[in-house]
Amino acid sequence: MSLQEIVEFKLQPALGECTTHRQRLHRAWLEARDFEALRPAATFSLSDEEVRTLDQLVFRFGRLQDAMGARLLPALLQLTQEWRDDEPFLDKLNRAEKLGMIPSAEQWQLLRELRNQTAHEYPAQPELTRANLLRLVERVPVLERAHEQLSEFARQRASAQGLAGLGGAEPKLQAVPRRPTP
Repeated sequence: MSLQEIVEFKLQPALGECTTHRQRLHRAWLEARDFEALRPAATFSLSDEEVRTLDQLVFRFGRLQDAMGARLLPALLQLTQEWRDDEPFLDKLNRAEKLGMIPSAEQWQLLRELRNQTAHEYPAQPELTRANLLRLVERVPVLERAHEQLSEFARQRASAQGLAGLGGAEPKLQAVPRRPTP
């Protein structure tokens, strides 16, 4: 597969998918970060709307990281001719970190662990659920920065190699001020 075909058939679709997940994750995060029920001293009781928002947050966090790891990162490693089919994913993460594609392979693994923890519900342990959700809310900006770094790396690499199809910057995410704390 030529480099232009990698951009057209792998990189562009992966970037589009990741951007969609990130935008939806960001909107859910803007709401969830101020939920009273996630504060340590609050009673852990959620409205149906808050549950829907947190479900969206958990879902999009997982989908964004999955898409970045399963489609975007492999496409970028193929574009840089650093892809090896027969190596473990951790080796690919380490190579991506060395190339400047991601901030940290260790950070990626911690985000993955958090994603796995929040994918499960613990009805008998509401404090564990609250702690996991709070950690997820706190780490959304970290995952968003990893996405930004991958996307910027893709644009720079494609541009440096004279490849068409990755022009323009990421769409700006909505910046909504935090709700005042009562």
